[in-house]
Amino acid sequence: MPAEAVEQLRVQLRDRGYLTHGIERWFALDPWSSRAFWTELTIVAAKAAALIALFAALPPVAIMLARNHPLTAGETLLMTLLYGATAFVASAVFIVAVALVMKLRPELAIDTPRALLAISIFASALLALPITFWWSRFDAPPTVPELATGGALIVIFFVMTTIVVSAALLSFSVYELQRVPAIHQKPRTVPMTIAAAVLLALLFIPAYAAQEKRAAEAPLQVVTTPATRRIALVAVDGLTYEIFKSRPTLGSALPHAVATRPMAGDSATERWASVGTGVPPRIHGVRAIEGLRFAAGSHVIQSLSRDDFVLHAIAPALHLGIREALPPTVRRRDYVWEIVAARGVPSIAVNWWTTENLRAGALDSIGQESIFAAAHGDPVRVDEEASKRLLASMRRDSPRFVTVYLPALDVVLNRLPLDASSRLAASVRALDGIEAIVSALARAGYEVVIVGLPGDRQPGNAVIASASALMPAQVFDIAPSILNALGFPAAAEMPGTSGGTRIASYGTRNTQSSSTKVDQEYYDNLKSLGYIR
Repeated sequence: MPAEAVEQLRVQLRDRGYLTHGIERWFALDPWSSRAFWTELTIVAAKAAALIALFAALPPVAIMLARNHPLTAGETLLMTLLYGATAFVASAVFIVAVALVMKLRPELAIDTPRALLAISIFASALLALPITFWWSRFDAPPTVPELATGGALIVIFFVMTTIVVSAALLSFSVYELQRVPAIHQKPRTVPMTIAAAVLLALLFIPAYAAQEKRAAEAPLQVVTTPATRRIALVAVDGLTYEIFKSRPTLGSALPHAVATRPMAGDSATERWASVGTGVPPRIHGVRAIEGLRFAAGSHVIQSLSRDDFVLHAIAPALHLGIREALPPTVRRRDYVWEIVAARGVPSIAVNWWTTENLRAGALDSIGQESIFAAAHGDPVRVDEEASKRLLASMRRDSPRFVTVYLPALDVVLNRLPLDASSRLAASVRALDGIEAIVSALARAGYEVVIVGLPGDRQPGNAVIASASALMPAQVFDIAPSILNALGFPAAAEMPGTSGGTRIASYGTRNTQSSSTKVDQEYYDNLKSLGYIR
């Protein structure tokens, strides 16, 4: 090919943003001794990787926003930068590797537009594959809007990457190709950059549209029915119907027992928040046991892919994010005892997920942090400490509603690596403790309702048992049944089938601060109990 023809191609490519001004015959240079070789390779690879990174950040950021709404503009920007920077490094390394293969294997020279396009499509597929795999590793399947948005952005990423990679390869194959393919007859770099910037800007709309709770509001007033019943709810994680029936003493104390389907959910916090609030996770907002908080961020990101290397490893390593247990403020709906206590019914709640130590009005709430700390990693002691504090608070006050969450059985059976004899001994101790608190509550004159859910990957049915006629038919019926028994209407957003009057909603939970954090000791205690690995 004449030198002047090559120069014309170089001018065309340079005008379209593909080449630099100092290119020489790239394949004629010695990679081990030529500075021009590495300079040209680095510049072309960096230009291509920067454009690829803009489009590569779009799908993961959009998916994360769909699963973790709301996030602030700062949190969205930091997440975009982390995903974009990772994509930039990966793309640049990939393009350099392809270029070196072309240099070391001259027989692979791209000498036709068809070969250029085929290799570019294959390279784009390799770059898109990690995003699709990352997406598949979430615990919950995507919603239809998320699926449509994420799928469309991955398609856009694939098409744009094909154009960019072919441009980079064209830069390296100007002598062999001998002409500019139709796909590159017009400048693409500027319009593609503008398109990526516009799409990224659109992702920030949810951050500005999110309505945060700004100030505490007076609780919604409702018409109640006079009631004098005293109810105790004992929540036991890891207790199945089959285990319940194996304890005759427990069965005789609570003769009305039914087996029901386990509560769906990806974590203990999610399942038990649904039990206590009566609403599904999409409403109460609790999804995980731990999440990631960006530096100076006000939200905890709960929904992450199991193989999100960027947020699980890179962000903490750069001190741009920290993994922590969920603070109480992530819950967007009140538990039923918070609903009734805000309206004058004396209530005590002990050891429930996403609660805090609080004495306010008619409510005495004892959170998990102090209880887990007192147990020193012994799961059975968690139950014992929770039961002790419940009874102590009952002696001090005269509550009409009390509840306690007992996690020891789940920890022993499903979370800690114990040998068979140790597991059996610990589970027997936990069941003895459950029987003891049920007996103590019955002697105090409470109608005791016990609800047990299988732990993670634990076989068996959920169980609901009671000593009286207060017998919900399914797990989602527990919250509305308790409200009805205490004279309160249930909310229409509660999917339970319990009868009685319903109101639309009790509204969003009032919280003091969306950025409330838990201490490191609590996080370490969750690790020692097997909740966090």
